[in-house]
Amino acid sequence: MEPNRAIPSEQRLVQEYGLARSTVRRAIAVLAADGLVFTVPQRGTFVTPPQ
Repeated sequence: MEPNRAIPSEQRLVQEYGLARSTVRRAIAVLAADGLVFTVPQRGTFVTPPQ
């Protein structure tokens, strides 16, 4: 994905892939911990630009 582009919402990922919401949250948390995405409160989660 392109840097600074929003990823789908948690709810959309849950519906699209049939996952538990907790699974989606953990996956996003791992991506954030690895520096691959960042979250802006009330705006969404976005792809981190390359360093």
